Amino acid sequence: MASPANDRDERLDSLSEEMARPSVNALAGGPYLGDKTDRPDLVILAPVTPLDGVLVNELLDLDIPHLLVSAFEGHGSVGPLVLPGITACLHCLDLARRDDDPGWPIVTARIGGYPPGEIAVDSALAALVAAEAAGHALAHLDGRRSVVTNGTMDVMPDWRWKRQAWNVHPQCRCMRNNPYSLRMVMTPNRD
Repeated sequence: MASPANDRDERLDSLSEEMARPSVNALAGGPYLGDKTDRPDLVILAPVTPLDGVLVNELLDLDIPHLLVSAFEGHGSVGPLVLPGITACLHCLDLARRDDDPGWPIVTARIGGYPPGEIAVDSALAALVAAEAAGHALAHLDGRRSVVTNGTMDVMPDWRWKRQAWNVHPQCRCMRNNPYSLRMVMTPNRD
C-alpha cells in the first residue's frame, strides 16, 4: 500500500510536468478573425511548434499586422513586424533566406518543431526577448514606426542585439494585391 507521502509526491510530479509543458496555442476564445467583429490591432506570433502557414496567410489576407517572436538555445529574435501590403512578410524572409542558403527549406521545416520539453531557453533570455517584443508592439500600437518593420532584432549568444534588414521579395505574393506594387513597362518596339 502506498503511503500518503508517496501519493502526494506523485501528484506533485504529475502537476509539475503539466506546468512545465509549453503552451502550443494561446487562444482568447473570440470570434473568427475574418468576421471583423473584434479585429485585433496586432497579433503577436510566438510559436512553439512550426509556424502555422494558414494562420500567417489569413493574417495577410485580412490585413492584420503581426509580429513574430522566438527564443531558443541562446538565440532570440523579434520581428519582422508585418504590415500587410506595405512591408516584407514572413514569406519574403523565407524566400530571401532560401536565396542565400539553398538548404533553408530543410532548416525552416525543423525550426519550432521540437517536442515539448526540448526547447532550451533560459528565463533571462526569454524575459529579454519578451520585453523587446512588448516594446515594439507598444510602439506600433502608439502609431510609431518600429525598427522591426522590414527588419528583425536578434539577440546573439554574446547578449548583443543585431538588426537585420529585410525587403519585400520580388517572388513573394504578398504585394500582388497592392495595386501600386507592380510597374508596367512598355517598350515602343515591342508588340
